Amino acid sequence: MNRRFRIYAAVTLVALLVAGCGPCERLDPVTAPVADGGDADFSSYVALGTSIGAGYQSGGLVWSHQVKSYPALFAGRVGADFTYPAVSDPGIPALLRLVSLSGPVIEQLDGEGSPTNLGQALPYTNLSVPGAVLYDVTNSSRYGSGLFPLILRGMGTMLAQAVGLQPTFVSFEFGSNEVLGPASTGSGVPVLDAASFGFLLDATLDALQGQLPDAKMAIFTVPDVTTIPFVTTIKPYFTVGGNRVYYLCATDAQHPDGTLNADDYVLLTASSYLASGTGIPVVYGGTGTPLPGALVLTAAEAASLRETLDGYNTRIRAEAAARGMAVVDLHGLMAAAATTGIQIGGARYSSAFLTGGLFSLDGAHPSDMGHGLVANAMIDAVNRQFGSTIAHVNLPDVQTYTSSAEEEVELTAQGLRGLPRVDGLEEAMRRLFPAR
Repeated sequence: MNRRFRIYAAVTLVALLVAGCGPCERLDPVTAPVADGGDADFSSYVALGTSIGAGYQSGGLVWSHQVKSYPALFAGRVGADFTYPAVSDPGIPALLRLVSLSGPVIEQLDGEGSPTNLGQALPYTNLSVPGAVLYDVTNSSRYGSGLFPLILRGMGTMLAQAVGLQPTFVSFEFGSNEVLGPASTGSGVPVLDAASFGFLLDATLDALQGQLPDAKMAIFTVPDVTTIPFVTTIKPYFTVGGNRVYYLCATDAQHPDGTLNADDYVLLTASSYLASGTGIPVVYGGTGTPLPGALVLTAAEAASLRETLDGYNTRIRAEAAARGMAVVDLHGLMAAAATTGIQIGGARYSSAFLTGGLFSLDGAHPSDMGHGLVANAMIDAVNRQFGSTIAHVNLPDVQTYTSSAEEEVELTAQGLRGLPRVDGLEEAMRRLFPAR
């Protein structure tokens, strides 16, 4: 599997796993032996987080991946009851699917799913909300937009709902959207600068621990958004006769000749524009129209976001040390995926789009295998911090199930031809990050 992986319909296995149990019952995707909790009690677990924790994949939220999210996998390993806002096929929004290897071409499924357990009386124990930023934990001003109504259902703030469940263990994963949201529109200005993020993080954790003084916690570092396939898949140039031809962009101080530089990034949302000739000089068969700025992350903008998230992670680690929290190094895990790759059995997985196996078809969110790795990183961090003996998720159980809704297809590095085209991704990102 070093050079190939399979995309299966992500239904069969999950259907077997949850047969006979509804989304409001215990979800145990991978049977776990009884674990010694050490200094922690896992009898009641609540996940606070973003689209990553929600199990959002390939531009949408759907039950077959919600049940494979890292919180669901962790809950299964510790035997905790786990509930989530289940969404029927084909998801909200409808998931992306691979339709052709020539390109390759990715399109959005028709229609849209619907929530299936909105009537659950208690809050969900997975309170991870796609598009959420740290500010949203205690403030409800954005709860009427995006996927907030589906998950929070007007039952109070994320903090209030979490506290109301009186969990004995909490995972806390925020900071990614403060940089991914701007990056997805070609901006280097984060939602919060590092100092403001640190101030708000301290206040939020004070509020959470003040009302749950006995609960143990795991907190996540923030991954580098400039290393994910959404940002790195499309080079800022194409080649003709072995020579680089840089895509056209708006003329500014960084691009006086109206072309991109080697250190700039072209976002995956630009794929459909490039397919129609935008950004390509007329002499090479393009329209001669520059790429819109919202489809490009310049080197300076990327550097600004990296500096900010480094500040976030410094503060996250400091807060964790002061409060006795386990630190899940999501930043380090994703860095390894983007550089050396991660060896799993006889295969090396990476952040390469489509062929790497760790990211879904939107290039921004982990695949089921990616969630398995995140769950195991969380288990390792919790075991180190609290002396527990939680067993790992068995990764082969999740390794062949990704976000595609297609039947089994074999992909090889040689079989993928041309620049990928992802139709529907731009709209999916807009829905993930509604205007603030």
